[in-house]
Amino acid sequence: MESPYREAPQMLLCPRCAEALDRVFGGVAVCVGCQGAWISQSALDVAFGNPRWPAGRNMWWHAALDCPECATEGTVTRMDARSADAIMVDLCPSHGVWLDHGELARLMKLEAGADELLALQRKVNAVPDPDGLAQRRLRWRTELDKRRRQTAEFRAWLEMAAQRKAAEAAEAERLRAIEDEKRRQVREAQAASAAEIARVAEEKRQAELARHQRLMKQRAEIAASMNVLVREREAARGHLASVESQFAQHEKALSEIDKELDAPKPNPK
Repeated sequence: MESPYREAPQMLLCPRCAEALDRVFGGVAVCVGCQGAWISQSALDVAFGNPRWPAGRNMWWHAALDCPECATEGTVTRMDARSADAIMVDLCPSHGVWLDHGELARLMKLEAGADELLALQRKVNAVPDPDGLAQRRLRWRTELDKRRRQTAEFRAWLEMAAQRKAAEAAEAERLRAIEDEKRRQVREAQAASAAEIARVAEEKRQAELARHQRLMKQRAEIAASMNVLVREREAARGHLASVESQFAQHEKALSEIDKELDAPKPNPK
């Protein structure tokens, strides 16, 4: 992982409180703030007599700290939380182990009040026989190589997991794009259907309006024609009354003439 620093720190920093670590003796540094201790790989085998220390299971569900030595190399490595004699310690497979205050004394099974750093220094500075030293170095290098391979495998697994996650995210994005396209097509189809319904309704409205206007025009024309006929009928009625009056006068005149013609004629003398 890329370092959060612009430049790698030039000294070891406490992973617990970020204070500078004080190197007290070979491979061991102490925080003057929280009094935790950093024990490098070179001191682990000597201190605990086992190059695989701590051999407890990886307690991955616990929040672990960052390795202070990885930080000086410009990288950030989250250490593994490991169980050692019922104590949870933080392990960097490439560099060492971080112990909080009091954990070193418990791991070394010291009596209460004993100086844990002094006891560790005596153990680390003890001069082993040459054969034991060679075997110890061989075990340490073998274990270091193994842990480095494990770290490389773990980082490769993380990279594969990241790639798989990226592929899953890309697939999810592709499926989301497909669903978005389907929804867009449905919306367009619904909009086209609504537009067609509106067009048909508008055509019906226009046709009904044209029919209404045509009927209103026909009605107006018929009404105008009826008005003309009414006037003509009234005029005809007046003319008929005049004709009937004249006819009655003519009948009366004829009747009077007929009476005179039918009257007895006087005898001539």
